Amino acid sequence: MLILFQEGIPDIFFPALRQKGITVKRVPTSHTAAIAACRQYASAEAIFFRANFTLDAELLDALPQLRLAALVSTGLDNVDCAALAERGVRFVSGEGANAQAVCDYVLQALCFGGFDFAAQSVGIVGAGRIGSRLMQILRTAGVAVSYYDPLLREPGSLEEILQCDVVTFHTFLSREGEHATAGMLDARYFASVKKKLRLIQTSRGGVWNGDFYRALASHLHIEILAQDVYPEEPPPASDVALARYSTPHIAGYSTVGRLGGIAKGIHALLPDFSADALLPQGQAWFLDEEAQRFAADPAAFNALRDNYGWRKEFWQYTAAERAAWLQRFPNAPPKLFGW
Repeated sequence: MLILFQEGIPDIFFPALRQKGITVKRVPTSHTAAIAACRQYASAEAIFFRANFTLDAELLDALPQLRLAALVSTGLDNVDCAALAERGVRFVSGEGANAQAVCDYVLQALCFGGFDFAAQSVGIVGAGRIGSRLMQILRTAGVAVSYYDPLLREPGSLEEILQCDVVTFHTFLSREGEHATAGMLDARYFASVKKKLRLIQTSRGGVWNGDFYRALASHLHIEILAQDVYPEEPPPASDVALARYSTPHIAGYSTVGRLGGIAKGIHALLPDFSADALLPQGQAWFLDEEAQRFAADPAAFNALRDNYGWRKEFWQYTAAERAAWLQRFPNAPPKLFGW
């Protein structure tokens, strides 16, 4: 059996796949180059890819034997689901695998931003897997939280969200329908903001209105505390400089988050495949160090992302790592981190 992996996806499971007699080949991220590669590997029965990979009818036509398309991350904006259905190709995604990793990222941003967990409030836009989990974590720790998600029966209030001290976005990217999110973050969206508001953006760069985004440096009340996604990726250095902490699209890149989506796809192809014993241990991490590394070389966006190291989630920290973290942020409630 031949299966394809997009360049940049970790190869940690490749030896185990090869032991099962599977041939693994890489395909480029560029759409034109990917189609050429797929034509070369036309007998492939599965393809594993990330959200920045375009899986459309033209590419699928180059893979007539395909029976599984595995998105190892989240975000369907580059996936032609109708074309998959027409061809009878099974689709699985890594949705949910990186939820805790993104929550950890937001918690790090709050800690590094000097957030007062006892007196300040957090607004969450998008209450899906990640947003709802983050809301539960914060409320369990006694933090004041509001949410807004127009797709829910009880959508919450955007007006209330924008009165919070920090707002974090966890929305998908959509271009059609009453609640399309593409370009939604513009001057009209934030018109009611009359006091200092800090933003954390880990969802999709396309939810920004580009002109509004690049004018944020002169906004009287709004600033970006942390950003992991950008209207254009790789982003220009000027975009990286807009936030206190900018990172190269790695918010969900804990070891569990990064490899969990891959393992889910492999399991769909090989139900007896077990990934747990193959996962690296990982290490504790700090948002400021990640941001400093990226700020020093914004042009290395893809390299930093593709070669990202193994990162623990807070629940995996050793006693010593927990103590070191709490010493650095003594006012952060331990319950935030599952301790």
